[in-house]
Amino acid sequence: MKNKAPRRSFHMHLLNLETGWEYSRNIILGARHYAFTTGRIKLSNSPLKRGAELADMVREQHIDGMIVLVREKAAERKLLRLPVPCVNISNVMPSTRLPLVTQDDEAVGRLAAEHLLACGCTAFACWGQRNARFSQERIKGFRHTLHGRMPWAKCVVGEGPALLSEEGAPLIARMRAWLGKLPRRLGIFGVLDPFALHLIRAAQEIGRTVPEDIAIIGAGDDEFWVDFENVPLSSVKLPARQIGFEAAALLHKLMGGRKPAASARRTPGELHLPVTAVSARRSTDVLFVEDEAVARAVAFIREHASENVYVEDVVRASGISRSGLKVRFRQALGRPILSEIQRVRIARAQYFLRTTDMKLTAIAEACDFPSSPRLNVLFRQTTGQTPGEYRALFRHE
Repeated sequence: MKNKAPRRSFHMHLLNLETGWEYSRNIILGARHYAFTTGRIKLSNSPLKRGAELADMVREQHIDGMIVLVREKAAERKLLRLPVPCVNISNVMPSTRLPLVTQDDEAVGRLAAEHLLACGCTAFACWGQRNARFSQERIKGFRHTLHGRMPWAKCVVGEGPALLSEEGAPLIARMRAWLGKLPRRLGIFGVLDPFALHLIRAAQEIGRTVPEDIAIIGAGDDEFWVDFENVPLSSVKLPARQIGFEAAALLHKLMGGRKPAASARRTPGELHLPVTAVSARRSTDVLFVEDEAVARAVAFIREHASENVYVEDVVRASGISRSGLKVRFRQALGRPILSEIQRVRIARAQYFLRTTDMKLTAIAEACDFPSSPRLNVLFRQTTGQTPGEYRALFRHE
């Protein structure tokens, strides 16, 4: 009997991933984790030398495949001419001919909208990046969620170029003029953390207080940025390490000669990973509710999140009738009382899953679910994931 030939190892290159951003660093770590797991991939991210050709680098370094960050068609065309497969991790271009692994950007917008709705906001705005697919999809998810919950609510959209093209004083000046036309008690979604931080500074410069006048949320949850201003920034967490891991797994298949699978909802070769968590901080720590009865009801729910809270308890805390509170609660927050109770309890369960090693039975008890199977069912209905899947996202880090 002949001995089987050893399986081939592959040389994978990471091109143009900007290590100054936590998002890119986590993608690199995710790809490295996959490489170490398989034991058959060598990783490098040596920069392309000035004046060197990609094809020469591929040949000289014996590269078998590349994970790339591509934002322009000209760069994509060069990569498509290479004799090795490439996987893109940038969702900037309107479409891509390269296989793409990224986050579900519509889900980013949905989570941001749900978070601001929970703050009692009734007026909304977004600041996006012009001509960027990720920005368009985040704003689409944001506006769609608002329309579903508060069809009467308006959402004003402002846009600018990419951060490298405009930032600092010029961007803040444009944001000041934009914010000055918007009402108070406003919820704003900046599609990137740095945009949200510029919005905080612009709001303060025109005498608006964050979060008392304006609640602001970003996206990225970059540790460098979220505590950059004097008001810590709430932010939607992106699955960067999972993107790196899945991009490496897909590239591994392509280097072995397998084609990317088609998706029923996306272009063949596109993988959009779930986004399920918001890191809440001071910039959205507010509740905009003028109705005092509703404010008392919401405060009771949040103060007693770890207890056995029923709708009747909330009604008693509000000081008005059950039928009256039901109508006024939905008018103020766009959801029924029971949904708010469940939302707060699920958020508490998410906190335990992210920050502790508590077993699911203990978390169910701490959050007053009748059993861990019931928590599992409601958690999946609310977030689209099981508690175990949600916890695994954070255990990679």
